[in-house]
Amino acid sequence: MGKKKLIRFAENRNFACLHQLSALQLREQPHPFSGSWSGKAFNNDQDLILELGCGRGEYALGLGALFPEKNFIGCDIKGSRLYFGAKEVLEKQIGNVAFVRTAIDLIDRIFYQEISEIWITFPDPFIEKPRRRLTSPFFLNRYLKVLKPGGLISLKTDNEEFFNFTLWLARENNLKIVKVCRNVHAQSSLSAEEAIQTRYEQKFRAQGKPIYLLKFILDHEIEALQTKES
Repeated sequence: MGKKKLIRFAENRNFACLHQLSALQLREQPHPFSGSWSGKAFNNDQDLILELGCGRGEYALGLGALFPEKNFIGCDIKGSRLYFGAKEVLEKQIGNVAFVRTAIDLIDRIFYQEISEIWITFPDPFIEKPRRRLTSPFFLNRYLKVLKPGGLISLKTDNEEFFNFTLWLARENNLKIVKVCRNVHAQSSLSAEEAIQTRYEQKFRAQGKPIYLLKFILDHEIEALQTKES
């Protein structure tokens, strides 16, 4: 492990906005904030939004700046990436953004029926392993446990196959589709939240790739369908 990563890991332990519990601890019992993150982490009762696979937390930070009346948490397994977002929260004294270091498959051990919206921003599309996609039935059924009734899933990706898979899965399971967009930045009217760009998005746009956006309501369990790249 590189020296810089070791330094970041050491600093991570001092960031009040960065929450870390081991997988073993979470499997033994849910996170102590489960079901009450807004109250215990932010000292308010505002809506709570997650960014999954957040990396440096660019989207969570961008959303936090746009919507000071809401709370945002970025989740990622990579502590060396979370360091940058947590440091920005500390340096800029941002009061409505925090981070959780975790594997996404443990998300239902951390939150419980308290999330209004989940943003999934440029995840690994796992072209050869559809079951590992963050919008596979395995993961969507975990998200269902952490979302409030009628909670929203928002996906941004550069990968058309991954986008089509998720759209197909949502339609096959009769989920309410809120928005389908196959080129975010070609829209005549681009919302402020859609205009936020992570480093990955900037890189993909520089390569001439369109950015796909899908929003849908997740309000019931998803069947593990077998007819499309499952």
